[in-house]
Amino acid sequence: MNFIDSHCHLHDSRILDDIPGIVARAEAAGVKTMVTCATMEENFEQTAQLSLAYPAILPCFGIHPWFLDSLSPDWKKNLEQYLVSYPSGVGETGLDFMIQTPDRDRQMAVFEYHLMLAREMGRPVNIHIRKAWDAFVRILKRLGKFKAPGLIHSYSGSGDLIPVFEAHNLYISFSGSVTRPGAKKAVKALKAVSRERYVLETDTPDIYPSLPEPDPHRLNEPKNLAAIARIASERAGFEFKTFSDQAYQNSLDLFSPLLERKKAGQ
Repeated sequence: MNFIDSHCHLHDSRILDDIPGIVARAEAAGVKTMVTCATMEENFEQTAQLSLAYPAILPCFGIHPWFLDSLSPDWKKNLEQYLVSYPSGVGETGLDFMIQTPDRDRQMAVFEYHLMLAREMGRPVNIHIRKAWDAFVRILKRLGKFKAPGLIHSYSGSGDLIPVFEAHNLYISFSGSVTRPGAKKAVKALKAVSRERYVLETDTPDIYPSLPEPDPHRLNEPKNLAAIARIASERAGFEFKTFSDQAYQNSLDLFSPLLERKKAGQ
């Protein structure tokens, strides 16, 4: 079986020295592509270099809502420059109302700029939403359907909202959090997603899944995607191979234009 890790952070300093091993282990586990998301201007270049060094790594460039205080005066220019220079998606970007700073108005302004770029450039967008579902729905209804599809990573919302997101051309991504014994809400949401709209991720090196034999270092990596798929499929009552093959196809539908450009060296 083949897999695509739809959201990870391979630039993270905790794992950066082990990238050759991480990539080799991922490929041995059937992970064909790792979509690695920058989180601030400081790691744009590292993310870009990883994508150049490894054919299996596809970059996204964006500013995570946790790191808006790191923005330079030229952040918009820098973001657009990287998006233009590489076959890449937009993100990680979004809204996180569990944190107190930066303020919500600033989060929404930065997020909407990312969405505008994604729309104008026809790029998929990797979206982070925590405790900000009402605000996100209001933005979607005002801006309308996405030109290129996007995804909501490590989905933590209710199943009732999923039809709204699907109608706006969004995929729903599930991480290792769906493997946790108490993750009833995530499992319910997984069951509510249309067959053609779910994808899988690791959020490496975070959200370590609940595995029968966990790594003592507790740092996640893309090789664990197959285990996440197996546990998620079992918990949701789906056949493992059918579930995994559909997630792979959905990820291809989401990222194939960028993968084709990367393969062509554009």
